[in-house]
Amino acid sequence: MTSVSQKNLLKLAEENKHKGDLAAAIQNLEEALRGEHSLDVILELCDLYCANKQEDQAYALIKEEPDLFSNKQVYRMYCKVLKENNFLIEALQLKKITGLELPFKVQPVSEEKQQQIMQSFKAKKQVNQMDYESLHKLNLVNFTTFAQSILLEHISEFAVRLSLCEDLIRLKLKDKFKVWVLDDLTEFIPADTLLLEKAPKYKEIISAIGAKFSHNPSQLPLMIGETNLVLGSLYPKLDDYVDEPDSFASDLVAYLQQRNGRTHQDLFEKIYRKFPN
Repeated sequence: MTSVSQKNLLKLAEENKHKGDLAAAIQNLEEALRGEHSLDVILELCDLYCANKQEDQAYALIKEEPDLFSNKQVYRMYCKVLKENNFLIEALQLKKITGLELPFKVQPVSEEKQQQIMQSFKAKKQVNQMDYESLHKLNLVNFTTFAQSILLEHISEFAVRLSLCEDLIRLKLKDKFKVWVLDDLTEFIPADTLLLEKAPKYKEIISAIGAKFSHNPSQLPLMIGETNLVLGSLYPKLDDYVDEPDSFASDLVAYLQQRNGRTHQDLFEKIYRKFPN
């Protein structure tokens, strides 16, 4: 729903836009969203962000919507924002999800800019969300080749490795990719691999952790966070390290609380040695 005050700010923004003052229009719509959700405001603000060369902010805003697919207006705006950001990789993933052509043609950035993105990414000591999202501006060949090169780096951050693996999975690629998991160089086929949160053993372990802390909910977020770190470190080869999810969950809780991981002690120590102090 759009409140009366939001409708007034929408009207002011339209007047600003008509006068060519995009900054003022954006400011009015940002004000309209403070404390209140309105799809009308969000869609108009995304349009203005794109028109004002603030496509990264349009992307952040539209991605906050809980469902990008059921509402045709939201889906169309999402596709437009992908086009404005040159997020070809995400567009290709979207085509795999929907099985449909997108309403906008999404192109990668120029080859020169792609080379700059890859060089800059390699030079980063710490990768933030925007750094990672820039990889979605690559073409498919450059993205897959670059992803493989990062996955072959033994010291690559597990969060980057996890994100790359899941992006390759969303692309449903049938080629084999090599990846370091702890100290083992292994391989996986993205098209045959589930996303982490959809993996049965992940679901079972998270469920077991939740059950163990059902009477102590204040500790649950911390435990779920640690569990995600551990399971993310073993991805995409959870099945190679987890035989019995309940036992794994019980041992992980014991390790986190008492540093006694029982039958999984060596594994947990190896995982936590990989994390920065």
